[in-house]
Amino acid sequence: MESRPSLREEYMPLSMASEGTKVKIKRMYGGHGLLRRLHELGLVENGVVEIITNHFHGPMILKVFDSRVVIGRGQTHKIFVENVFIER
Repeated sequence: MESRPSLREEYMPLSMASEGTKVKIKRMYGGHGLLRRLHELGLVENGVVEIITNHFHGPMILKVFDSRVVIGRGQTHKIFVENVFIER
C-alpha cells in the first residue's frame, strides 16, 4: 500500500485548488477502477488541468485538454497536484 505525500512536499488535494488556476497532477490514489476511470477522462500524472468550477462542495468541473470533465468531490481528495506558474 502506498503512503500519501509527506507534508514536506508541496502537493495539495485537487479539491483545494482555486477556480481559474492550472495545476499539474502529481499523484493519484485509489483502487484500480477509479484510477482507470480517471485515466480514461484524461487525468494522468504530470498532466495539466485547469479548474473551471470549484465551490468547495459538490463536484468540480475541470478543463482537460479541450474538454470539460466533471468529477466528484470524493475523487478530488485522492488526486494530489501542484500549482503551475505560467510566465508572461
